[in-house]
Amino acid sequence: MTSSNRVILASSFGAALVFGGIAAEWKPIHRGWTKFNSHFALRASFPSNQVAAALKRMCSKEYQMTVETRREGNVLQVFFWRFRLLKGDGMEMRRDAAEALERVLLCATRVALSTDAPLQFVEVKMEDALTGATVTLWRYVPDIRDSMYARMGEDEYINRLVLEVNTDGHRELSGRTPRWDVPLTMSEFLAKQVVLRTKRQSPLGLLVHEDLSQPSTLVVVIDNWQSIEEQGTQQKSKIPDFVEKISKDVLHAYRFHGFEGVILQDDRGAALRSWKL
Repeated sequence: MTSSNRVILASSFGAALVFGGIAAEWKPIHRGWTKFNSHFALRASFPSNQVAAALKRMCSKEYQMTVETRREGNVLQVFFWRFRLLKGDGMEMRRDAAEALERVLLCATRVALSTDAPLQFVEVKMEDALTGATVTLWRYVPDIRDSMYARMGEDEYINRLVLEVNTDGHRELSGRTPRWDVPLTMSEFLAKQVVLRTKRQSPLGLLVHEDLSQPSTLVVVIDNWQSIEEQGTQQKSKIPDFVEKISKDVLHAYRFHGFEGVILQDDRGAALRSWKL
């Protein structure tokens, strides 16, 4: 998958990078369901062995949406098809698709807050039935609870949601079998967090991806390092400090100790800096 075809965003519907206009709607939506869900979090309305079925029923009853659901370990997953997810240029989500994603996320959030299942992540995946393009989002369930009980600021909560758009879709869609992802791990989720915040907060337009092939090490690869070098030594020298700070902020915020260190690499595989955590 090329970096141009893979986009990771901070907020659910745009973060002002790609899905312009819809991001402004997320904050009032977030406030509304946070208040609403406070009524559901006090008891387990959905037993752990029924959580996937309950989510499927809720989507059907509340929004007349047909979705596939499953619980795989500590991840609650939802999969559904839509026609035409993205606009013509392939980088901006259509409003009706964003609204469908929003509704399914709302249902998944309600179920995750009202079950005795030890859920760690909620994943919602939407696939274009014509092109195979996908939009996938992940939410860390403890973040949902922290937000509901006002232990986390609104902006931070929105920033912690990970959204990924993949336009390298499957063309063979016969049978309409859900394409379930392997359940996300905490290491993968936090690596995505580091990458998306690096992209979003960088003033230099960094193109970045993560590499988890080395055990206990997060490798952050800058795909457009050659173009950064052309901007001069002053700009180039700021990037390692910038990425190091973001990685430490994200990983320390989650009190995560699965990575022993981080390596920053250029697009040719040369190490630019490494640091311990």
